[in-house]
Amino acid sequence: MEQAAKETVIVVHGTWAAPELGKSRWYQPVDRHSTEPFTAKLDAALRERGSPARCWAHCGDGNQIFHWSGENSWIARTHAALALGNYVAALQSSGWCCHIVAHSHGGNIVLEALPQIAATQQFKGPSAKIVTLGTPFMDTASPISASARRIRQIQVVAGWMGFSLFIFVLAFGLFETLMGNDRFNSSLDYWYEAVLLFLLLIPLLLFVYQRFSRRNRVTGRPASAAEGRPQILAVGSLMDEAWQVLHHMQNIANPLAVRSNIFAYLLSSARQNISRSFQIARIHGARSYSDLGTTAKWILAITHALFLVWMAYGVFVFAFFIQRPPGERDILVFLATALLSIVTYMFLFVLYLTRMLGPTFYSAFLLPVRWCAHVVGFAPSIFTEIATYVVRSRGWSVLLTIGMGLDGYRHKPPLVEQHPSYIEKNFITYENMPMGAQQRALATRSAWIGRHFGDVTETLAKLVITSADISLLLRSIESDQSLVHAAYYTDDECIARIADWIAGRG
Repeated sequence: MEQAAKETVIVVHGTWAAPELGKSRWYQPVDRHSTEPFTAKLDAALRERGSPARCWAHCGDGNQIFHWSGENSWIARTHAALALGNYVAALQSSGWCCHIVAHSHGGNIVLEALPQIAATQQFKGPSAKIVTLGTPFMDTASPISASARRIRQIQVVAGWMGFSLFIFVLAFGLFETLMGNDRFNSSLDYWYEAVLLFLLLIPLLLFVYQRFSRRNRVTGRPASAAEGRPQILAVGSLMDEAWQVLHHMQNIANPLAVRSNIFAYLLSSARQNISRSFQIARIHGARSYSDLGTTAKWILAITHALFLVWMAYGVFVFAFFIQRPPGERDILVFLATALLSIVTYMFLFVLYLTRMLGPTFYSAFLLPVRWCAHVVGFAPSIFTEIATYVVRSRGWSVLLTIGMGLDGYRHKPPLVEQHPSYIEKNFITYENMPMGAQQRALATRSAWIGRHFGDVTETLAKLVITSADISLLLRSIESDQSLVHAAYYTDDECIARIADWIAGRG
């Protein structure tokens, strides 16, 4: 008598949903603490459809359920993918057909582990099925694999070239010895000509290697890997909060970046800084030409012109003074002293005019001095403005990296997609969340916003939104089952669709 099929359903949780002591999670097996969890509803739906598959059916033999750290990190997800591949391989070797239901970033873990799962897939019995729920698909593994392949190819080519060079030099030397050629005056000439001839053969060696590696890629790939790949159902929604946050953060233009180059930005900052300094000085009592009468304006203009002439003359005298020999400097000292005396008397004259025309005249007279002070005062802040420019240009990408969990990722951030374009279309089916389930989820989300409106307002009132705020937002989206992102696996209509897929009803 043929043994009944052993089918189990592995539920892979998403970010920040790792098991906690004393707390029941939605994906865990039914126990005395559970109140109609997801696993119980899915088991009942599978039973109605005549499917032998049950959630965590293999755990009755003492096996532990699969879980991972739940950190928002591509490193944690990659480690989880390797662990999931080993977990499924061990079950498949024991005769289990492993269906997988994955939520959120758990779907990325499953797809990253898919090559390993497909390679160990058993072809006897029912075919395995995979369902992803609300997964913001991100292909972080392909760039790493491509980079590793390039490095291995370079290492192989370098190794073969070194080995070929060694063999070629030995053969070349043996040939020259047997032929009795004495035209080499030194070993340096011998090595020079041997290496030169080898370099001429490098294109031929690379061509042979390329043809050899291409033939191996075409004929050496096991056909069963593609045939054994499980069919995938990806369920998503445009209303999904996690996908909306990650997708729009990646696709919108940097809202913090300066729209001009750094030189235009510094010039604009200097103008704004000087203008602001003048406005502040005016609040503190500083005055300008616009605050004087017509007569006072003309007197002030003449005074400034005289001061400008005398200052220019002083600069000329000083420049001429330092170039003259010591014997001719007495006259120049006299001229400089006279100039200083004239400036002093001119300043006393300004004070006399101030007594006649009022303190506004004196304040307006110091306008050029204040302008020079404001310009000099901006100079130390140039480095701060440059740092601000860099932070505003790069800050958004840092927030995006934190939100996507890509700290330390050395490649270009991958696209955030609702249905993965990097998976062959004949292996994956994408469906929108059932409309009834989506409407009920949206209703509960509206209620959630009403309950947490104060918290949302407090967050938006912050002058600066930090990476901790982004992480807290994503954590709330992940954990609160009132939101659309988490309501996928709690709605009966969605559970029925999952059961249909696992039971083979399309």
